[in-house]
Amino acid sequence: MIALYIIGGIIVLILIIAAFTGTAWTFEKSIQINASADRVWQHTNSFATMNQWSPYIGRDPNIRQSITGIDGTPGATYSWDSPQKNVGAGNQTITEVQEKKRLASRINFIRPFKGVADAEIRIAGENGGTKATWYIASSTPYPMNIIKLFGVIEKNMDRDFSLGLSKLKALSEA
Repeated sequence: MIALYIIGGIIVLILIIAAFTGTAWTFEKSIQINASADRVWQHTNSFATMNQWSPYIGRDPNIRQSITGIDGTPGATYSWDSPQKNVGAGNQTITEVQEKKRLASRINFIRPFKGVADAEIRIAGENGGTKATWYIASSTPYPMNIIKLFGVIEKNMDRDFSLGLSKLKALSEA
């Protein structure tokens, strides 16, 4: 009986901590690329070009993909569907384009978890090359937001963004 009280107390404590943790989170990663902003923009200005360096596309060679609208312009939507858990299904719509500077989008995740995120790719001339920054803002629902305390989101995003930005760098410098 004491074990049940201890387990119950731990569960209640976790739920209380999660309630005070908050659900919103952001992540940003940058890389310096030895190429002009024009050259980097060629690889960040549309879904088709971003898919060349996306760390997610290569995880499932059979991923189903489609782009509707005029790729690279606000309103264009990229949709994907994969049975792979770490790819899932969803869609991403371009919300704003600042030529040779920024492409912003809204991501709707359907599977494996429902969610919404705002993402951006920003580029700017810096130190004789170009700084590329990948940014995402989202939230994790209560009580799953407890994972924020353990750095799980940062660890996963850092791994994926580092891989993608490294591929972007290689493409842009080639």
